Amino acid sequence: MHPFNTFVIRPLALLVCSAWMTGCTVGPDYRASNEPAVELTQSPDTALYSSTRLQQDWWRQFQDPQLDALIDQALARNHDLRIAQARLLEARAVLDQRQLDQLPTVTASGAYSRSLSQANPGPSGERNLAKTYQAGLDAQWELDLFGRLQRLSQASSARAEAVAADLAQTRIVVTADVARHYFELRGAQRQLAVAQANLSNQEKTVALVQGRVDAGRGTADELASALAERARVQATLPNLETRQALSRYRLAVLTGSRPNELQALTDLKALPALVTRLPIGQVSDLLRQRPDVASAERALAASNADIGAVTAELYPRIDLGGFLGFVALRGGDLGNSGSRAFSVMPSVSWPALHLASVKARQREAQAREVGARARYEQVVLNAIEETEGALTTYSLSQQRVRSLAEAAAQSERAARLAHARYEAGSAAYLVELDAQRTQLNAQDALTQAETASYLNVVQLYKALGGGWRAPQSSVSN
Repeated sequence: MHPFNTFVIRPLALLVCSAWMTGCTVGPDYRASNEPAVELTQSPDTALYSSTRLQQDWWRQFQDPQLDALIDQALARNHDLRIAQARLLEARAVLDQRQLDQLPTVTASGAYSRSLSQANPGPSGERNLAKTYQAGLDAQWELDLFGRLQRLSQASSARAEAVAADLAQTRIVVTADVARHYFELRGAQRQLAVAQANLSNQEKTVALVQGRVDAGRGTADELASALAERARVQATLPNLETRQALSRYRLAVLTGSRPNELQALTDLKALPALVTRLPIGQVSDLLRQRPDVASAERALAASNADIGAVTAELYPRIDLGGFLGFVALRGGDLGNSGSRAFSVMPSVSWPALHLASVKARQREAQAREVGARARYEQVVLNAIEETEGALTTYSLSQQRVRSLAEAAAQSERAARLAHARYEAGSAAYLVELDAQRTQLNAQDALTQAETASYLNVVQLYKALGGGWRAPQSSVSN
């Protein structure tokens, strides 16, 4: 048998087998929390919601090409998304490093040394000059007997999955923000149109009252009241125009654009129609549909693995080093069979005098795990609260819209009748003025309520996780 096999392969194989047979992973093993299905205080109203699966592109149900284009642009150019994507690449790179740390490190090396020795001088008293040439492979391998490297890899894997969930959450937030500001813009435009229509009516009323005053059938008080009402309506216009501009500026930021690139949004456009029954999927699966819940759970898993990594430092650490190559006294002899050389250098280290420091870090890791668990439980409660609130808010907002629609219709009818009586001279102007104010307030309230309904839909889909689906975890228990 070749001496290389006898003196290198066998000892190395025995050492590796011994490490594999005696090795163990210390620290607590993570067990994923099996949260029960969410039970809401009240079941979703089947007249408003359907159990059809919620899709990730939920905004397309509005069938609004401008909204679709804005969200597509935001998904491609939003800076928060780009930052989250970079963080995911960073986390995956760290995971690759941790996984590679479990493998032997092999490096090629070459060396030349020249030494002058005073020991055993020659007959003439001259000192010996020694030259050494070396070339080969150096290897270093930590035998992970107590699972330190494995725990570090588990922690990095869990953190990478948490960052991936954070990216999904950022995507949900960005799409929801684009939809919200788009609906706010359209709502402000609609309110402005209502206010301008009412201003036009007030202009006609002022002209009518002025004519009656000139004809001696009206009073100065009536004219002053008409002018005051016109000014009051005019005063609402700047605020609505400001809201439009601010919404457009925010949409520019969300889509990675400049405000002048979104001039098409200045054109008046009606709000898209809401579907009769919103698809919301199975609300009982809420905790599997929210990326923020998944992120908190993965952070908890990483904290658990950190405890194991620190606990492993309480035990001896065994490293296996070695060299395989050629060593010769002359450079020309490198590569010859006689210059073959190897060395095996196992080493053991143990922080015997610093165990108190390791135990302090262990307590630190345990405290972080307690905090991560509390945060996870808090995120779960927040998810349930947000969903309950969003479902309730949307349901009640629909009731409010129906009531305000009836009020607006009746106030419009009352205003027409009051105007007809005033023109006929059978009613005072204050009666018509009061009817006009009631109509204006009802129309404005209805427009605001309808806009709020769209914002509530956005908040509902955001609370439901925006159609996200949790991937299968790759972290070992």
